[in-house]
Amino acid sequence: VADADADVVFADKHFSEQDHYWWPRRFYRVCDKRPPAPSRMFRNQYDQDVLTWSPQGRIHQVEYAMEAVKQGGAAVGCKNADYVVLATLKRAASELSSSQRKLFKIDDNVGIAISGLTADGTAATKALRGDCITHKFTFESQVDVGRLAARVADKSQINTQRAGSRPSGVGMLIAGIDEQGCHLYQTCPSGNLYNHLAAAIGARSQASKTYLEKNVGKLEGLSLDELVILALRALKEASADPISEKTCSVAVVGKDTPFRLLESDDLSTILEGLAEMD
Repeated sequence: VADADADVVFADKHFSEQDHYWWPRRFYRVCDKRPPAPSRMFRNQYDQDVLTWSPQGRIHQVEYAMEAVKQGGAAVGCKNADYVVLATLKRAASELSSSQRKLFKIDDNVGIAISGLTADGTAATKALRGDCITHKFTFESQVDVGRLAARVADKSQINTQRAGSRPSGVGMLIAGIDEQGCHLYQTCPSGNLYNHLAAAIGARSQASKTYLEKNVGKLEGLSLDELVILALRALKEASADPISEKTCSVAVVGKDTPFRLLESDDLSTILEGLAEMD
């Protein structure tokens, strides 16, 4: 039993300041001893939730979600004044399974390409379709593409500051046309929103970005077919294997052209012409 004047008593334990943990000992009376505050924390103590900042000003959970986008299948988008083209690589989990969809129609004037967790992309697609239906019912017009993209970014940002949710592990290329013209936006799990002339996301996308940067000056003078060929060439840079109608998919939208995915026959014809030109 401790004396009345003892401030702190650790029974059957003795704290060693040298090695910072408890050693079993016989009874000791320790006065004015407190466990020292930890001098530093390791990185794994900063990535347990999305609310904890690291000393370097980083949120690791958000960075992990962005890494999931980088590991996903490559997606490429490019636009000019009249058309927007999206192209994606299709991946299959095994030789016995079919590939997962990466292109989705949202409305007649807008569609998306995704990279990252397909399930998160499917959930986001349903939410976007609901937003378009609500806007049509309320205002009797098609939603502005920029407003729709900003709504996606806002929802992604909310998930970066709520303890009960996690960042979405999907990145999007949003292609569409409205009264202001053609648009191509990129969203990411951090909530950032980018407006692009051309963009690439997903695995090995840096090679596609380099190709697009070299040819960005040619975009305005291209027809729809030529824009599709440029997008496929950029996508080819991100693929280790030759692309075919079974390993890629293409969607287009523009003036007098509602959002649609190219059929296998049309895509095969374009790829054959691309092979001849190369």
